[in-house]
Amino acid sequence: MNLYQEKMRQACQIVQEEGVDVWLIIARETVMNNDPVLQLISPVDFGGMTCVFITKDGQSIALASQLDHLGLEQTETYDEVVDYGLDFEAGFFAMMERLAPHTVALNYSRDVAADGLTHGMYLYLMELFQKCGFDGQIVSAEHIIGKLRGRKTPEEIRRIREATKMTEKILREVTGFIKEGVSQKDIYDFCQQRIAYYGVEDAWDHAQNPGVFIGPNPVIGHAGPGDRKAEKGDLINLDFGVKVEGYYSDIQRTYYLLKDGETDVPQVYKDHLANLHRAIDKGVALMKPGNQGWQPDRAARDGLIEQGYPEFKYSFGHQVGRAAHDGGVSMARRKPGGASEGILEEGLVLTVDANLYLDRGRIGQEDVAYLTKDGAEFISERQDAIWICGA
Repeated sequence: MNLYQEKMRQACQIVQEEGVDVWLIIARETVMNNDPVLQLISPVDFGGMTCVFITKDGQSIALASQLDHLGLEQTETYDEVVDYGLDFEAGFFAMMERLAPHTVALNYSRDVAADGLTHGMYLYLMELFQKCGFDGQIVSAEHIIGKLRGRKTPEEIRRIREATKMTEKILREVTGFIKEGVSQKDIYDFCQQRIAYYGVEDAWDHAQNPGVFIGPNPVIGHAGPGDRKAEKGDLINLDFGVKVEGYYSDIQRTYYLLKDGETDVPQVYKDHLANLHRAIDKGVALMKPGNQGWQPDRAARDGLIEQGYPEFKYSFGHQVGRAAHDGGVSMARRKPGGASEGILEEGLVLTVDANLYLDRGRIGQEDVAYLTKDGAEFISERQDAIWICGA
């Protein structure tokens, strides 16, 4: 079973769980305007008008043009591919009559990963529903899509592991490159050269991968490299990720450039790292199926505050998969009705992320973890000590 077959089987199961009659996906010319969910359930682009019907009976049916139907059949992703010939509307009406749904889920949401239905196609669907006499309930497919993106299959986990290993490999190689006088741009260029050498891709915007932070730096989040040069005694932080076989990683690691006469990282920074890990561990302890996303975030924040540190300025974790920030439930400050109130469940892959801003730079830790039935299992290898440069 290939990746798309795995995800389609999941989609059928989730539609049954959600209790809707049909999940309807409509798209055309997807190379120009693609629904984010299609990368999960179709290995090929749609040219002509295409509908995918995933039913409460566990069936997946593609209603395709004569341009696309043979190609969709060859993917062996759908249980059935119906060729509507030259008349899409006649094919659509026949499919609605055949399935006779009372509830139809469509791809609109405040979550960008579940908001693939364009306004124009929504208006067209409303016309079609009126013409065929459908007067049932229309609901958002956001919960279906959230579960489908979130629950990683074995093949997805393999690909994320490969992306994570490659990211860690390059981050390790950076250690030997950093020395006094090396600039943020120099470090960025080194990482980009290694991306090219290993034949992988950027996990986010090329101009901002990696984010390179040398010494005291007010920048938070992704940003392009500046001209600041490393000085002895600086802490240096990299926020870096790569894409392998369509799947992503997102990791932060921290380095220290030795001063003259030093052979190790100063104890004060070792203590800060240990304290940061203690706070992170409080959050990780609550990364269990059934908890809401805000609960690990709150525990990690409190873990820092209890030790006299300010809380971090962003979320404790986000999902990783087909994007570095993959939508769905997140581990963030609680916002009523927001993604942080989503339920954590087995199969999610999330970052675990917290930072301290200190006198000579920041100590940043971001790892990738997989949620099992018992809790979080790290995919990345945790940084137990700040990496030494300039030895």
